[in-house]
Amino acid sequence: MNMRRVLFWLMIFSLFGGAFATTLVALQPKTTLHHPEFGTDCRELLTGSTQDAVDCVRVFYGTNRKVRFDGAAPAADGEIDTTGTEAENAGELHLGRADVWLPKLIEEGGTRERGETPFLQGEVPEEDNELVKYVFLTRITKTGQERFLMELDDQLIENNSYSALLFVHGFNTPFEDALIRSAQLSVDLSRRDLFDVGVPILFSWPSAGKVSLGDYRGDQDRSIEAAPYLEEFLDIIIENSDIDRINIVAHSMGNRILTKALEDYAADYLERHGEGDIEFRIILVAADVDREIFDQITGVLDNLKANVTIYTSDADRALHVSEIVNQKLRLGDTDGNKPYIRRNEFYETVDATGVATELFGLGHNYYSDNPFILGDMLCAMAEANPEDRALERLRFGALDDGDEYFRVNAEIAPGYEECSLFRDAFPLTDVSQAPADARFGPAREMAPPPPPPPPVMEEAPAPRSAPPTALPPFYVVIYVNDRDDFDPESLAPQFMPALARGDVSSVTIRAHTDTVGSDEDNQARTRGWADALKAYIVNAAGVEPDIIVTEALGEAQPVEATDDEVDEPLNRRIELMIEYE
Repeated sequence: MNMRRVLFWLMIFSLFGGAFATTLVALQPKTTLHHPEFGTDCRELLTGSTQDAVDCVRVFYGTNRKVRFDGAAPAADGEIDTTGTEAENAGELHLGRADVWLPKLIEEGGTRERGETPFLQGEVPEEDNELVKYVFLTRITKTGQERFLMELDDQLIENNSYSALLFVHGFNTPFEDALIRSAQLSVDLSRRDLFDVGVPILFSWPSAGKVSLGDYRGDQDRSIEAAPYLEEFLDIIIENSDIDRINIVAHSMGNRILTKALEDYAADYLERHGEGDIEFRIILVAADVDREIFDQITGVLDNLKANVTIYTSDADRALHVSEIVNQKLRLGDTDGNKPYIRRNEFYETVDATGVATELFGLGHNYYSDNPFILGDMLCAMAEANPEDRALERLRFGALDDGDEYFRVNAEIAPGYEECSLFRDAFPLTDVSQAPADARFGPAREMAPPPPPPPPVMEEAPAPRSAPPTALPPFYVVIYVNDRDDFDPESLAPQFMPALARGDVSSVTIRAHTDTVGSDEDNQARTRGWADALKAYIVNAAGVEPDIIVTEALGEAQPVEATDDEVDEPLNRRIELMIEYE
């Protein structure tokens, strides 16, 4: 017991530091984040001697932090300069934009390595040729919603883009640092004309931006409070902007906010948008999220039909301490060779341990501070096949029948050099000579899942996980595209993982359809759907038929009221409830 306590406090000390570390930080030169002419749009600051050495990156943001400014809040079409933010929940969503002065990459004639954030320590240089070597904020504004959307659309048009890159930051991240990180990611993940990651958008929540155990716990509470504001932000962006694709990168504790917001957002997404409206590509990095909680919401997330890549690491000591504090295994921890894996063609797990570098001794910022991982993140967004990336295939627990996951391996030469783990994979000469068409090949085609063995996570519980608790019921609405060709197997990814999650005590199937056809025909049609789905679950998942209840409701309970003979996709649906022992 005493040894366990010693180890615990050693880990806490290594994460949150002590008085000696605080003294060392205090002795360091102050970091300068503001340009000498802060308050000016970045492009207005460019001169003949700086325009070829600096990228001016405009970041659009939403935040529930308290935002300070002088005078009255801007009107819907107005804008005002901010004077700072506070790490407190404002109780409302603020919108705005920031301009970031970012040194160009070496491969484009600048001074910055891909993945590098050159902050200025100490005095600001007067010479332009020195100023261009550092990253600065040049202006931050708060805008009304109408102005925000107008400027966002202008940026999309200027970039000839229909995509957004949404970044949700993690623990210990001040607002201004998050703005700079968002700008850096947008440039470092881009390959200019080859692949469009999108206009950079940041959601910032009130992280204290400090490193202590108390601040960690405070950030936990503030992160959960922020989820409704991220959901509101997604609504504003997607409902009102000309965006077809949204690439999301969430880091650390930001994954808690994202998963909760997406759970709520996805619950009625199909009702509001229909199928295939927006493409979602989601990158979850160093995710400080309880694995069990994440697994429980994946069924709802399937409504988004998102491609999800989960980057894990065994070098992430911050997550190891989080597991001690929270008594739960985290989504972002590889746990030896037992990472979280979901049996779904749209999900992949990538162990980044081999390339994760440490920042402040934590190994918690490999998503951007290690340049080697950026190429693979880009290719994950671009849906490059795993065979074309620097990845090796592994099995959970090194078992022959274990579920498959991937590990980045610097010794593997990827099929596309854009996916390389090395910084100089794609020099400027190649970019300028590149063809206009995409170079990443077709979307990845994962092999169909093998016949499901008993759930691996139940057979081989991770040593750091807490004792299992009762699973909550799983509920999903499955929409039927073709009323005359109902195929349960094509719908299986939406519910089969839930059937493998634990011992099933009951399954309820309620089938509905639209008003095309007679009442009698529609009653018979939904009876056929319900019976076919029941038979598939019995045969494919081994569920006893006597615990499956089916209801055929015909056109009696529509979600969307319509006249007779109306083809309404929202009404052609199956409500599936799975309960566990």
